[in-house]
Amino acid sequence: MSEQIARQIVLGKRPDGIVHTLKLPMPDGTVGLLPVTYRYRDRVEFGEFLDGIFATEAPAFDGTAANASSQQQRGVVQLNGQYIHGCLQDWGLDVPFTLQACIQLAREMPSAVQAVMDTYRQLCIEGRLGN
Repeated sequence: MSEQIARQIVLGKRPDGIVHTLKLPMPDGTVGLLPVTYRYRDRVEFGEFLDGIFATEAPAFDGTAANASSQQQRGVVQLNGQYIHGCLQDWGLDVPFTLQACIQLAREMPSAVQAVMDTYRQLCIEGRLGN
């Protein structure tokens, strides 16, 4: 077993991006890998990021409409896609990193979106990835 060497803490030295690979449950029961590069934000900047996401106007929603459930899910997918696009700098998928691709990920792989969002929150609030 290799021993990790601790480094001295240097305040004010911000990482350019934080590279991480997420392990995700796939719909077929296998495990998929999603390599990502997170944007670094401190706790206050993370709060400002969330304020911006929550200030985004969701698509019009009519709870009495015949398609209310699909309207609601479209709104969630849109917001989740915007969150992913805002918290990542890049990803290792076979499609370019764009807002539309992030929305597609949110629509097709909700487990991936949840993992990206949970890990980003942990990174920004607790200052660490993983255990």
